[in-house]
Amino acid sequence: MDGGRARKRVTALIGGALFALFAAFGWQIEHGGESRPLAALLVAALLTLPAAALLTVVFEGAWRRHLPRRAGALRSGRLFSARCAALLLFACYVPMFLVACPGSFAYDVPFQLRQVFTGAYSTHHPLIHTLLLGGCVALGRALESIDLGASLYTLTQMALLSACFALACASIARRCGDRAARRSLAFFALYPLHMLFAVNATKDVLFGGCFALTLALAFELAQTPAERADGRLVAGLAAAGALMMLLRNNAVYAAAVWLLALIPAGLRRRGLLRGALLAVMLSLLLNSLLGAATGAVKGDLSEMLSWPIQQLARARLTQSENLTQEECAQIDALMPEEAWRNYDPTISDPVKFVFDTERMKADPGSFLRLYAGVGLKCPKAYLDAVLALTMPFYYPYSRYPTSGYYLQMGISAEQTEQWCDFDWIASHSLFPRVLASLSWRFGAQGAMQIPVVGWLFNTGVIVWVMLALVLREAYFGRWRRFAVALLPMLLWGTFLLGPVMAGRYAYPFVCALPVLAAGPGADRKKTP
Repeated sequence: MDGGRARKRVTALIGGALFALFAAFGWQIEHGGESRPLAALLVAALLTLPAAALLTVVFEGAWRRHLPRRAGALRSGRLFSARCAALLLFACYVPMFLVACPGSFAYDVPFQLRQVFTGAYSTHHPLIHTLLLGGCVALGRALESIDLGASLYTLTQMALLSACFALACASIARRCGDRAARRSLAFFALYPLHMLFAVNATKDVLFGGCFALTLALAFELAQTPAERADGRLVAGLAAAGALMMLLRNNAVYAAAVWLLALIPAGLRRRGLLRGALLAVMLSLLLNSLLGAATGAVKGDLSEMLSWPIQQLARARLTQSENLTQEECAQIDALMPEEAWRNYDPTISDPVKFVFDTERMKADPGSFLRLYAGVGLKCPKAYLDAVLALTMPFYYPYSRYPTSGYYLQMGISAEQTEQWCDFDWIASHSLFPRVLASLSWRFGAQGAMQIPVVGWLFNTGVIVWVMLALVLREAYFGRWRRFAVALLPMLLWGTFLLGPVMAGRYAYPFVCALPVLAAGPGADRKKTP
């Protein structure tokens, strides 16, 4: 057997086993609320070969369809215009602005604005986004129109998002030709989630745009030999990557590991390695400067403990008979007023918000011994806590599983009454019935009640498509592209450690899909 055929078979088998495991455990969690590990492993073993065969058919079929177009794609005489693309994208997002005017200020927005108006900053939320958002709203307040400030932010975000997507499409055009760029542009313009999130003030929106641009420029540099690496491309990757990391703290962890994966690829594509390294260094420097300038304090450590908190709470709630009185007392002390009774399998916030982080920090050794000891006695509770919390990120669910809203269009007064001494942002929707429908259908329902269309917004489907596109690079032995494509997978790994599945968490992966899907194109050394 030649090396190429062996590589394809091994990759297909690994991919098949991965998807089979996800399907087996995901089905059990969705339909039964808990896992049956032996049964899941047996089902996964039976599904691995069919899943591997399906991946092979998909990869080979897509490659055959791609070959006839590849030779002529880069010889097209038409030039892709990033400026025109940005204007088109902005125009596509305007109707949603009219529906949600002055925008959607939900999720973390009130907590970020409280920092700006009280001066008590925290690194819990990205400082650069907090300052941009707060600056626009504060300007509106100074002009005696808080809604004007809110509109200014939303329009600014729409413009920045459009620019990121347009530049990503331009990079695809240089690498793969204008046809691939136009397909990507159509996705960014017409996929409904882009329109919905373009007017939503969560940090994940601008992060998604910068993430797509970073990925596109990294792919372009991966195909550019060191002697032909354009300094502007390297600078572009450094700037886009730094902004990406400034807009989400967990992106720094993903990028740090990504750098290690890029080293083998960067030996012959040093522009790629330089750009990625500069991005990490620049983001750390700018974040330090912003923290010093604002006097920001560090966020609560509990944000990084969603898994242990959920696991301990589930064990205390469902298997307390297996625990000693001392272990129960320790958990009760960490979760005052029996907060473990508030355990929700889909979100860690009900317990996490009450978790006594200071007690844990005062004696971390005792906490680790408690965590390990309970885990040895209740391994299935620990496993099920993780599977239930992360299920939407690895399994295409048939009903919307999360307690929170998929796409919130507003916030409650309780989130602002303790600090806000001015009239809060008010809705001026030109189409209030459409807004109400979107808030319900895409908010409380997660779009899953809409036949066929709902699957376009299913986080599990989005993640499966992304993972298949990454596996495709390994299948065909495109190792430099595979190294670049690891970034979305590493970011996905950090979201698995998060407190909940939410539509906004899936958004960066939606933004990455057209960049990952664009073919390998041609080596820059062969193009004029």
